[in-house]
Amino acid sequence: MLILEAKMNNVVDINKNTPAIVSEVICIKCCRRWICVRPEGTPLKNIECPDCGQGAVIETGQPLE
Repeated sequence: MLILEAKMNNVVDINKNTPAIVSEVICIKCCRRWICVRPEGTPLKNIECPDCGQGAVIETGQPLE
């Protein structure tokens, strides 16, 4: 029987490597709203609406924390 031990001394805070933006967005085609979490620098035109696809998503207000 092989036993694997996990070593937790190399844990890196994910926020250091992948800063993210959290904001409410809306699809201007179907009016669906949701909270979007995306890597910093992602253009809104690349966000996909679950119903309509890419290209119609805008932010509704300021980023959330």
